[in-house]
Amino acid sequence: MTERNDKGQFATPDEKQISRESEEILGLYLDSLKSQKRDTKGSTSDTRRREVRYWLAYCERQGIDPLAAVTGDVRGYIQSITDQSDTTIDSYYRSVQSFYAVIENDQMHDRLELEHGHPCRDKRDIHLKEDYGVHASTSEYKRQHTTAGIDLDGTRNGDAVLALKPQIVEKLFDNVPGKRKQTRLRNEIAVRLNWYTGCRADELSRMQVEKIDWDQCCINIRSAKINAKENPELARRDVFFPESFKVQLKRWCERVRHAYSGDVEPDSGAILVTTKSDQMQPSLINDIVKEAARNAGVQHPLRPADPGPDDTVKEWFVTTHRIRRSAISRWVNDCEPISLHQARQLAGHARIQQTMDYVEDDQDQLGEDYHRSIQ
Repeated sequence: MTERNDKGQFATPDEKQISRESEEILGLYLDSLKSQKRDTKGSTSDTRRREVRYWLAYCERQGIDPLAAVTGDVRGYIQSITDQSDTTIDSYYRSVQSFYAVIENDQMHDRLELEHGHPCRDKRDIHLKEDYGVHASTSEYKRQHTTAGIDLDGTRNGDAVLALKPQIVEKLFDNVPGKRKQTRLRNEIAVRLNWYTGCRADELSRMQVEKIDWDQCCINIRSAKINAKENPELARRDVFFPESFKVQLKRWCERVRHAYSGDVEPDSGAILVTTKSDQMQPSLINDIVKEAARNAGVQHPLRPADPGPDDTVKEWFVTTHRIRRSAISRWVNDCEPISLHQARQLAGHARIQQTMDYVEDDQDQLGEDYHRSIQ
């Protein structure tokens, strides 16, 4: 499984420490990549630098010589990252393929020599979709749903992002799991915060009571996937919740939370806690969202699309990340006062293109908006 650091974040390249020898191999690979593919975009080069580092770190942990790796080693790496999204797994694998393709064609560095050749040159070696059920694009998810006969009326149209409509998300609020009244309140708080703020599960886990601004109805959080050196303005960001939610959230934070968990201080610490811990783990928050969706009758399996009695569902349709995507889609398409750049800030996206992926194309509306704006 992908490792998290002591703050609950997925490890970043800086935290993936590798040996001096591996650093040398990484540097030679990047040098060769630059010389072989002069038109490589800077963003692509940065991605390869980061993700090849992940591969080299994995090799070190497993005692694998990366220049002597075989197909089975790469398969083991893929299996170790199955907790990531399909698009992320696909990107990580492409970086491994790039690493070996570049080294195989390198003519400059004597150090870069493969002992057993390219371990994953093409689909005959490893086929992500057939071997692991990994789909590289959301449109493939949508085709899988259609094939399985799953009703997608509660989702937005378009292949870029598969997002739930607000009325579907709101069904989850009344269907949260929990035997105790206090547990159901906490679980509803978790789902509502997921929807109102569009935060990732690990960001929800680390939300702090003392970081709530009750007057502005906002919470200052530490972003999960932002490189603070590259995007210092997004390393921490404010996320907001509706005025109508303030009473319920304040009741939980000031009256119920510290009585519910004996491990917390009344005025500080994580907002979301358990009876036995002062901080709820991201996986538990995700489980709450998934169970609320099942209770509401809007949950469906993604992988496999039509599971048999002996199959284990590897991925569910409604998750904290799906709610996040749905929230961002709502901001971009339904909330006219929120600009695209503001939506990017709310989402904690490093690049505006990430937010652009949520824009729904509407040619009829485009014409109406144009003529109205220039009158």
